[in-house]
Amino acid sequence: MPQTESTVTTPALVTKATTPYSIFELCVQRARNLVKLHKAAHGKAGKPEKYTSDAHRAAIVLAVSAFDAFICEFVLSRTRVLLASKSHTISPSLRDHIKRFLKEDDLLEAARSYDLLERVDKAMRSNFERRSFQGTKVISENLQMVGYSDIFHEVASKAKVNEDALRADLDRFTQRRHAIAHRGDYDLSENPPKERVITKKDAEDCIKVVCLIAKHMHELEGA
Repeated sequence: MPQTESTVTTPALVTKATTPYSIFELCVQRARNLVKLHKAAHGKAGKPEKYTSDAHRAAIVLAVSAFDAFICEFVLSRTRVLLASKSHTISPSLRDHIKRFLKEDDLLEAARSYDLLERVDKAMRSNFERRSFQGTKVISENLQMVGYSDIFHEVASKAKVNEDALRADLDRFTQRRHAIAHRGDYDLSENPPKERVITKKDAEDCIKVVCLIAKHMHELEGA
């Protein structure tokens, strides 16, 4: 018996909205995978070959990079929210930031074309591609621009952790990322250069810190 329109069923297509946090979750999984690869490379018994520790170095680089991307997308997303709502106040720093990208003629044209959000997003995204969002100072400054006066205080309070320790941990792993990416994780003041020790715990702690901050920032944004 042929199916009629009333008997045909189509599976519901469920899609998850792309958010700064969903992008972060995808990216930080790469770092988790590297920790797993290190374990798989040498098994549970015996001491691993020294070179396998580079998986932990790479995990830190990818974890900090995932967090960098999250902050960038978070700022862009928050900017769109602020511009789209008449009830939100635009901070002087965000206003000045936008003016640096969109001159008076561009702003007039945006008003006429009703595409201010798209123009601002495109201009800021282009600029952000040449910048990094790493370290507590840079992150705090950019989050202040979009309405969070003290983001690390807010996150620490929400997560019930020590704010100073949270800041110190993030800066420590950010600096370690720089040492790995720019100096191969060697102490170049030594002759010959001395390789810094890295452990599984270093990689796991780095992932844990960036995941904690990203999770609670995401929840603050939705509150």
